[in-house]
Amino acid sequence: MKNYSYAGKMKMLPLAMSLLSVPAWVSTASAQALEEVLVTAERREGSLQDTPISITAITSDGIEKRGITSTDDMFASMPSMGGYSAPGSRGATSLSIRGISGGVASNISLDPAVGMYMDGVYVGKMLGGAMDVAQIERIEVLRGPQGTLYGRNSTAGAINVISRKPLGEFAVDLTAGVGNYGLRTLKGSLDLDSVGTVGEGAGKLSAAVNFLKKDRDGLYENYSGGSDFDSMDRTAWRAALRWEVTEDLTVDYIYDHSELDEVGALQKVVGFTALTTQGTSRLDFLKNTVLPNAQGLAMVPGSDPRISSRWIPSINKTIEAYERALERGEGRPKGGWAENAPISENDSNGHSITAELFLGEHETFGEVTFKSITAYRDIETYVFGDLDDIDSSLDVNGVGAYNDSLHGALLQLYGGSSGFSFPLVDSVWNAVDQLGAGHSLQDTDSEYEQLSQEFQLIGSTPQLDYTLGLFWFEDESNYDRRAAFALPLAGRQAEKYTLNTDALAVYGQGTYRFAQLEDRLALTIGLRYTEEKKAVDYDYGQVVSPFGTTPARSTSLDNNFYNFSYNTTLAYDFADNINGFIRYATGYRSGGYNGEIFGNGFEEETIEQVEVGVKTDWLDNRLRVNAGLYGYKYDDLQTSVIDTSSGTAASGIINAGVAERWGSEIEISAAPIDAMVVSLAYSYIHGDFAEYPSTCLNGQCINGSKESKRGNSPSNKVNLSVDYTFAQTSIGDFSVFVDANWQDSWEQVSLAPAIISDGMGGQGVYSFPVRSMDERTVINGRLSLSNIPVDKGELMVSLWGNNLTDDDYPAYGINFQALGLETEQYGAPRTYGLELRYRF
Repeated sequence: MKNYSYAGKMKMLPLAMSLLSVPAWVSTASAQALEEVLVTAERREGSLQDTPISITAITSDGIEKRGITSTDDMFASMPSMGGYSAPGSRGATSLSIRGISGGVASNISLDPAVGMYMDGVYVGKMLGGAMDVAQIERIEVLRGPQGTLYGRNSTAGAINVISRKPLGEFAVDLTAGVGNYGLRTLKGSLDLDSVGTVGEGAGKLSAAVNFLKKDRDGLYENYSGGSDFDSMDRTAWRAALRWEVTEDLTVDYIYDHSELDEVGALQKVVGFTALTTQGTSRLDFLKNTVLPNAQGLAMVPGSDPRISSRWIPSINKTIEAYERALERGEGRPKGGWAENAPISENDSNGHSITAELFLGEHETFGEVTFKSITAYRDIETYVFGDLDDIDSSLDVNGVGAYNDSLHGALLQLYGGSSGFSFPLVDSVWNAVDQLGAGHSLQDTDSEYEQLSQEFQLIGSTPQLDYTLGLFWFEDESNYDRRAAFALPLAGRQAEKYTLNTDALAVYGQGTYRFAQLEDRLALTIGLRYTEEKKAVDYDYGQVVSPFGTTPARSTSLDNNFYNFSYNTTLAYDFADNINGFIRYATGYRSGGYNGEIFGNGFEEETIEQVEVGVKTDWLDNRLRVNAGLYGYKYDDLQTSVIDTSSGTAASGIINAGVAERWGSEIEISAAPIDAMVVSLAYSYIHGDFAEYPSTCLNGQCINGSKESKRGNSPSNKVNLSVDYTFAQTSIGDFSVFVDANWQDSWEQVSLAPAIISDGMGGQGVYSFPVRSMDERTVINGRLSLSNIPVDKGELMVSLWGNNLTDDDYPAYGINFQALGLETEQYGAPRTYGLELRYRF
């Protein structure tokens, strides 16, 4: 009997069997049959086709051909997965699976919804989830709640990144490449001959060292004269030791390091939000209200001379900048403006020791293995720069393209004094000189560290496979945020906070095969108990603005969370190559505290999912079709929102309510002719929110349940790849790999409600339009000549190209609501290059 697990909450729909789920991306086109892919999704090695979970696995061959070195490179080609890099914060990637989103990745207060594991070690935050890994052997993406074996923060699913173990013999693998935009890559690995013999003396020791270096000029010019946008400068290395003491005891140590020092993507201004609930245009307000009134005030005898010398020229500069932004509109530009280029500096380190001891075979417990995983990780980040492309730098006379909020404040102040100077307006001008008049500015340091210990007892009898585990985890986040928006009205925020987590979990899962049915029927039951303590220390410094001083604030809060997660799977082998299953599973993401908003706590979220599926192989393993249909109920889901109530932009976290959704996936792999593999995947997600908080004022409401949308996840997605070795010649083997990915449009956030001016001296509720990301089709390709004759080793040359059609698509957008801007960042244009790989 083969093991299976699928998840989802089934709804009987006529569309059911037309929408399906998938096997692994099989990309080795060298044999007449599809290769078997081994995975460790159930904490033990097994065939992907025999594993009862909706899972996609990419092997080392597929990883190389897709150029994957981090999660940023991965999610486009994965069924039911969405994602984006956080604006202004490189290395922080938010992932979603089946419509369940992790939220704003740059907010260190928020735990991921997709559990990320590197060589069995849980990565606690999204902040460093996209950092490069020097040597990846396999990536496994588990879709649906994984609350039993993977535990906390896996409501959407889990990702296993498995790096390569030392070979135990001398080997070199070196790849060098160049490309357009000044791209330079160097990747290599060195394995050393092992020392010693297994079971003799100190045993056998093997070692390997891997490194990766990627460097690229910016993709977009900075017209302000600073560093160009979207550059790349990444380094990663890894050292691995394998100590095989005896045949029964193996200890692995891995150290990995990655760092980046880059200028982030251009945040292009593509529009402006309404100034009032009546839809007042900010540009019209500047042209038809602010400018003529300022000109009238300048004519008043004895009025403040700064109106003529600074304010009116700045109004004209702002109008010019806003008109230019609207004229450029949406679409990938050649460049943009930023007086402060958005830089990111990240440094990540990880240590792990995994000890595995085979305890032998026992009459009752069968073959038993004990495993210990001890790990420590840390990451330091610094981000600085603009989140817009309006150059608001000041010239020697203090003139610049001020933000329109500042112009509105000056109009109100001067209007009350008939244009004459007084202390408060002097305070505003002094603040402009000290802090500037820009629209947005990031300036944040963060430090994160985690320590974890996991013990596993893995056993197997002829009828029962089981895993028992104990997991302990603690982390600490230190954050120092000095962001500023609509300068200088709210001053420079001074937000420091420390977050702590202590978590303990115990779990168990077993799969029993019924001998009465010739082991064709298997029942899997799993249970996990988790308890966590979350704590925060707020230390908000004094904020000085032209309108007064906000006193320093500090407090300490903590809360405890408890959860039982469980799953049950019934799997049946209809034939040796046809395996069906039905799976019920739950998941849990802990509550906590949002450091970016003082005193902002949020509750845990839970999910229940039911899924039915089938995994099949046909035509002597030349055709593979895996299919699944799921549905889930998602309670108290944690949703990221933009909060501008304090005059600055902060990432808020709310418990949105209830979502009931369903969907399906299908992956098909075929070997139609020798040396060719074709893979096709289609995924569909349906449903938004059944309950979502409403925003009300004076009897007027924005109905959240009716207007909210599912964020960060396209409804439809298609992935197609072709891998074909089309000629074997005396100079080598010619092969082509094409990977095409299409997805339809998706919403940036769920809803953007706010309380703003009603244009008549009061306030009202208003729903800002949520930015929608356009559909996209991205085609990547690689042409390779491998097995080139050389005296020693193997030589391969490859030409590659990404986004070959130069599809112009936004990768993410922000609606800054009351702060006025709407921005977009774009996917990379067409890129291409040449690689040379040598190994022996």
